[in-house]
Amino acid sequence: MNEEQFRKRFRGALGEPPPGDLPRQLEGKLTAAPSSRSSSLTGTLAATLALLTIGGLVGWRLVNQRATPPVAVMRPTPATAAPATSTADPLNCRLPVVVTRESGSASMVAEPGFVDTKSGQYVADGTASIAGLPGGAFIGYSVKPSQPAAPVWYSAAAKRWLPVRQSQVAPDGLRYVWDRLLPAGSNSQNFKTAELHQYDLTTATDHVLWTYAGSINVHRWNARGILLDTVPPTGGTMIVWLIDPQTGTASRQPNVGPLGGLTPLPGEGANGGFSYESDGTDAQGRTIYRIGSRAIGDQEWVFFETSPGQRVTIYKGRQGDATGFDPFQPMGEGRGIWFGDYETRGLWYWEPASGLHKISVTGLPAADASTGVYVRPAGSCA
Repeated sequence: MNEEQFRKRFRGALGEPPPGDLPRQLEGKLTAAPSSRSSSLTGTLAATLALLTIGGLVGWRLVNQRATPPVAVMRPTPATAAPATSTADPLNCRLPVVVTRESGSASMVAEPGFVDTKSGQYVADGTASIAGLPGGAFIGYSVKPSQPAAPVWYSAAAKRWLPVRQSQVAPDGLRYVWDRLLPAGSNSQNFKTAELHQYDLTTATDHVLWTYAGSINVHRWNARGILLDTVPPTGGTMIVWLIDPQTGTASRQPNVGPLGGLTPLPGEGANGGFSYESDGTDAQGRTIYRIGSRAIGDQEWVFFETSPGQRVTIYKGRQGDATGFDPFQPMGEGRGIWFGDYETRGLWYWEPASGLHKISVTGLPAADASTGVYVRPAGSCA
């Protein structure tokens, strides 16, 4: 299996990804170092969760200039219009979430549900179903077996769970795209072409929107269209495309630079040692970055850019400090951003005026020394 196919199966909101500006290759240092305050199991689980999510793969992606040669990646494309978002008070609403339970054997079980953000109470959604919805199945690769589709994202507009990531859902929440490898029955090691399908939730109809002789990786769907990249089955140059969701017309987009859109500040990247992670965007399509590992005491900076080099800080401190902010799977909503957390079994909400808010979630499935439980945002507040 070539590197791009492997990377494609490790793609994201997060809910990963998301995330059209992520580096185009995986490397040995992909997983963030576990915090020393965690047990060895929790550290392993958190590291694994940085890669995996039900129905696909999410997680902070790490770039290390010293170890990784420059590769072509795409710069974030400013959204011309943000998707419709909830007008509910984010700190007093019903937030869709997916709870992941992972055992020491690395088996994972996902459970969709809702959190009352005022009280922190979690309730599983016993009626959740993706029956009849195409897409979302994970076909597997050499180190991870295939998995069936599972609820990944909740569409408030359609009032149902979907088997695909947020980035694959139309701004109106009533359509989504998914990809299929051909010939039928092929996998990431032997496929020849891929089809991009569009499914309409209102009419329960599915049609092929676009076909390409290589892998298809969707980054986001906004008012401009569907932004994605492709790579030939045997490896080669990545090409970025913008697909018209009405006609299927594809237009090529520019690829730029090895830093995936992040502008290093003076002193960053000295001697080739600059590294950062990214997975997810705010509601305006701006990528959220994290500088620093999960090692206890390490400096940590979580932010997004409003323009090259102009950073808006969400959090700046040290890993394991009194704030206890250890985020993953960011999800933008309105002016704010939701985060899951590796350590607290809870959620965080950030907005510019009042900063970070911690929500301690109760009612989660029981966990012991052999089990990790994580909560990630999976839809808009209601």
